[in-house]
Amino acid sequence: MFERSCWILFFFGKILVCVHGWGPVGHATVVRLAQSQLTPEGLERIAPLIPWHWNGNLSAMASWADDILYSDANPTGYGNWQWSRPLHYINVPDWNCEYRPERDCINDICVAGAIRNYTKRLETEWDDIQQREALYFLIHFTGDIHQPLHTGFVSDRGGNSIKGHYMNGSYLTNLHSLWDSGMITTRLRRDFGSNSTLYYEYIHKLMLEQSPQEDDNTIDAWVKDNVNIVCTQIYLDENNHTMNASTNFTLGEAYYNRSISIIERRLAQGGRRLGIILNRLANKRPIKPDDKDKTLCTSTIVLIAVLAAVCIVGVVAGVILWIRYKKRATQSISFNLARKT
Repeated sequence: MFERSCWILFFFGKILVCVHGWGPVGHATVVRLAQSQLTPEGLERIAPLIPWHWNGNLSAMASWADDILYSDANPTGYGNWQWSRPLHYINVPDWNCEYRPERDCINDICVAGAIRNYTKRLETEWDDIQQREALYFLIHFTGDIHQPLHTGFVSDRGGNSIKGHYMNGSYLTNLHSLWDSGMITTRLRRDFGSNSTLYYEYIHKLMLEQSPQEDDNTIDAWVKDNVNIVCTQIYLDENNHTMNASTNFTLGEAYYNRSISIIERRLAQGGRRLGIILNRLANKRPIKPDDKDKTLCTSTIVLIAVLAAVCIVGVVAGVILWIRYKKRATQSISFNLARKT
């Protein structure tokens, strides 16, 4: 169930910079790519779940699953959502280079399990609040699972503990942040004038050039792709030396040039695969016209009950006031008659 503070996020649109995942640009790009592929049925399926003030733009909610975790974005309710942190990633043993769900995603408590869970929830008859929560988690986690370091090594927390300098910067960053947003920011600034719309159009073209794959419907295969990228690319510096938390790295043009194409391929894959999921949800759970007339969701019933209670209280209060008024009027008449007598 949503907390009141999270409804503030919905209805007032407070979207602040998130710390994990692709970052705002990456997550919004993935969701926007997915929405561009939706069939009319797919659009009809998700449209009621998008806050009205976003005018049908689902990508505005792409970072919601990050925002709810932090006090700056969700000051009164962030503590209630800490249970969802482990759902953003998978940790695998260092240099094991193999994903084993029974070991790495016990009880489905990982990003792969979360995608399965929230997809299933969207297929069932939950009320509109449950549906929104499931959708916002699903679109975010599908982005997360295509960021390779969300399947990083357990000892360094997916690269968060591996720190160093990037592009001769004076401040320390970490490997995870570089893959989340650091290299995307470099790409945006250099080649797209920091215009995220132009960047989206470029990634959209990449997505259209990708061929459908058998793995598009296999979540565990997406994770295995990450593990392969992690073991063969990400943890190796510009001299092919292994990076770890004991020594600060120095990364620049060579590492960026080697990595940015991987990042952009994964963004395009994430958007394409999320679109497939959303269209499939529309086909699996068609919205029948008569359902809208015959079925009331839980939140609607609660709202009707509250309004009915308010009306009843108002009527009772009105009757009481009317009785008191009549009683006083009667007493006044009696008093006046007594004086005349």
